Amino acid sequence: MSTWTQEQLRREASEIALWAAGRPTPLQGVLERVEQLISDGSSLDYSDQEKGVGNCYGTDGSELPGLGPLASFGSWQSVAATILRKAEESAGFDPSSTAFDPGEWSSLEWQFKNMPLFTNIIDDSTDASISSLSLLPVIEAVYYALEFDGVVPMDAFAEIITSIKKIGQLAVQNEGQQEKNSNIQQGVLTVVRGDLYLGMLRTTVRMEYKKGKGYQHLNQEVTVSRLNGNLDYDKCKRNADELLAWDGQDVDDWVNGASSAGYPPNTSPAWDN
Repeated sequence: MSTWTQEQLRREASEIALWAAGRPTPLQGVLERVEQLISDGSSLDYSDQEKGVGNCYGTDGSELPGLGPLASFGSWQSVAATILRKAEESAGFDPSSTAFDPGEWSSLEWQFKNMPLFTNIIDDSTDASISSLSLLPVIEAVYYALEFDGVVPMDAFAEIITSIKKIGQLAVQNEGQQEKNSNIQQGVLTVVRGDLYLGMLRTTVRMEYKKGKGYQHLNQEVTVSRLNGNLDYDKCKRNADELLAWDGQDVDDWVNGASSAGYPPNTSPAWDN
């Protein structure tokens, strides 16, 4: 085991503290400049945008290392949920709200990509074609993004799909404009072979309201983006004082705090076609 110098420890602690403070985003200024360039003088309008969030936890039952100075958290899963809560807080992202803000949406992505307590961060995407009659390509994209790479136990995959269908039900029931973009985020926290994975899947689906039928998905190409990484146990232990100062959260809080948590899974046959 390597010996860490005081300078290395200070540098590491500074990195985590700066990350926790949040990204200083210039987005509002950028949007203001874009508005000035719109020839008809109209402003950017996000009233046709919404967000839907779902979270899911799964485990293969494998053991995780001792918590050491983080013992008061009770589990590594609670440590991970607390870090995810801090990421949302630093980004100004409210997972319980359906209101969409492009600044918080992009800031949370930045927080995740630059998470100093993660290792082996993967950032990629895959495309899929969907319609009102077929949502199966989205399920297939999620499968290859998670199950194929071995970051989700087989038993947990069905729960993730159920969570995605809950987001779908939220989107169907959430009243908006005649046409709207539903910006979907699925959080994933899993334990596989002694590693703790934290992931985030995102896509945007265009929907149209049809009288007597409610909202339906339009024929379209979607991109399912994936971010996931491993929790760095040793780094968390070395910076226990910082983590213990954050507002704690357990896995149940994280799962139930998502905007879609209280919804039943959407039952459209399109998920199977």
